[in-house]
Amino acid sequence: MDLREKPGKVQTFLELMLRFRLIALVAIVVATVTFVATRLSEIVSLPLGASEAFGMWFAEIENVQGVWNSTQYLTVAGIACVVMLFVFGGIRAGIASIVSTVLSLLALHILGGAESMPLPMFGILTLVSLVLILFVKWSVACMLFPFVLAWAFLSGVLSVVPWSPDDPPYLVWAVFSTFAFASSMAFAMVAGKHLGAGDPQAGALVKAAKQMLTPVLVGSLLLVAAISVDISGGANLPYSALWFVILVLWFFVFLFSISSFAPWERLRAGSRRVEMKDKKKKSPAKKKK
Repeated sequence: MDLREKPGKVQTFLELMLRFRLIALVAIVVATVTFVATRLSEIVSLPLGASEAFGMWFAEIENVQGVWNSTQYLTVAGIACVVMLFVFGGIRAGIASIVSTVLSLLALHILGGAESMPLPMFGILTLVSLVLILFVKWSVACMLFPFVLAWAFLSGVLSVVPWSPDDPPYLVWAVFSTFAFASSMAFAMVAGKHLGAGDPQAGALVKAAKQMLTPVLVGSLLLVAAISVDISGGANLPYSALWFVILVLWFFVFLFSISSFAPWERLRAGSRRVEMKDKKKKSPAKKKK
């Protein structure tokens, strides 16, 4: 009799993605190069429009009440995403998501709609991520360069598949980019925790992805619904459903697969910690004669 626990459907799917990770890497590289070669101006216009809109919105905000009145749906969805990352990913994943969100908003503020800024900022980010992945033994360092590649691919997809036929996708790009960055860094922290416990690389990545399943699924649904209400009053159902599927596939098919090429193994602890969940049963007391 086989006493081994059979893997669930989610774990089987994730293991399958690791097996075919080279296909995902080739597909994402070819698609990204194609997007850059054919739609560079459209891709660059996304951060420009998003940063300009963010700067105008930020200039009109006077207090917390103003933030709530203008972005109440997105605010609720964003808070829910952070809470889920704390609950399912742990304290370090939640903190990483908050820091990532702040950095994303700060980058939009620095960009400020300047046309000469997007390419240098992206180049600096790419260079820094390459240096980190080569020389720094952090889980975030292992994840940053795969995220940069997958994020460029996501921006290209958004330039081809718009949010709606009438509205510019600036807000959508900003929200999706922020959520993608936050969830990626949270995933890195969870994977680093499992590696620190001595799990092998593949097992740690699969465990981390399983923990991120609910935050990514529910978070994507909440953010897509919030954007749909803010932009088109909830009448954008087909495009909303399409982008929900795109976000989920982007994380679990492309980002998860190509992240496995990073040098995670150097973060693995030398000895494996095993947590004993079942307490030893007390021996029954002897009956008195």
